[in-house]
Amino acid sequence: MNALRLPPIDTSRLQLIGLVVGGIALLGAVILGFTTAGGFFESYLTSFLFWSGLSLGSLLLLFVVHLAGGSWGALITRPLEAAASVVPLLALLFVPVLFAMRDLYPWTDPAYVEAWPMVAAKTAYLNTPFFIARAVIVFALWTLGAYLYRALGRRQDEATEDPGRTGYRMKNMAGLWIVIYIMTMTFAAFDWGMSLTPTWFSGIYPGIFMASQAVSAVALIILVMVALARANPTIDALLTPKRLQDLGNLLMALTMFWAYVQISQLIIQWSNNVSETATWYFVRLGPGWVGVSAFILFFGFFAPFMILFSRWVKRKRRALSVVAVWALLVQLLSTFWMIAPSFERPGADVTLLDVLLVIGLGGIWLALFARALGARNVLPANDPRLVKVVAEPHA
Repeated sequence: MNALRLPPIDTSRLQLIGLVVGGIALLGAVILGFTTAGGFFESYLTSFLFWSGLSLGSLLLLFVVHLAGGSWGALITRPLEAAASVVPLLALLFVPVLFAMRDLYPWTDPAYVEAWPMVAAKTAYLNTPFFIARAVIVFALWTLGAYLYRALGRRQDEATEDPGRTGYRMKNMAGLWIVIYIMTMTFAAFDWGMSLTPTWFSGIYPGIFMASQAVSAVALIILVMVALARANPTIDALLTPKRLQDLGNLLMALTMFWAYVQISQLIIQWSNNVSETATWYFVRLGPGWVGVSAFILFFGFFAPFMILFSRWVKRKRRALSVVAVWALLVQLLSTFWMIAPSFERPGADVTLLDVLLVIGLGGIWLALFARALGARNVLPANDPRLVKVVAEPHA
């Protein structure tokens, strides 16, 4: 009998909690949005970008672990597939953004375009039909990638002969899919985030989005694997301190890269000494936002970076879980810091609408994730990397 072929875990309670809490929060946000001065879609976009980052970061990591991951990569494959399978929901949740384009994106206003010649020069790219077309294309490609790898994973689980052949196929395709992810996420970051300030441009901006998504995904997977280990003795035995340390090292490396692209963009933009590029940082380093900027620098990077230097922290489940929760909160704050000032918020005051939409979209996302995670075996039963570990405990 295959020791890796486990019965699906029961996630019905988590699904119910996510749907109920998320639904109530979304209903409250809609009521509040229609009865107050506005700002609903601004908060909605911020929440959407954060929660979509968990799925898209997981999709990227799924390709990476098939391309280069060892036994630790095989161990986290199913949770990554479950998170990536929520991508079709993201496409549905993006529809309100399309309806609110005139409220969110200044370049949809002809008077604004006429007043800014540099924006007028971008109209071949920044126009509503092309914006929608790009969104359809990127969501279609992300959905295809998530579906393909989930289907191949199921085929590998059900294989009776040579399951490694399917594994090699997933590995051979992974490099191409990583390139597709980078290209599509570049367009998505330009469209959904950077074009909120159409007079500004940065080639590093998409890299910040991608790094943030990867950090969020690793943090999520650490929390999921620790929870699964508590519920299942097989996973508990496989989640050794060494494999936990591998995940901790990955979180530290990605946090370093995220800070690197953030600082690189700041240095390059500020050294240009051009008003159009410096304005983006001028707002975020101004009186209303400088406190958040400093917090992200010191407590979003330096503090977790120094903590993750500790081998003990990375090998202890509870300690690493605390760092993972903190990393998720920092990435949520970072998303807020990147998006909210574009709407001329005078400061970093978090509104009730912000909180309700984060909880609302998060509850729906969590319910769909839990449903996908509980729909099948939580371990890739025929993955040669894990089969070898079970056959040779010290492998």
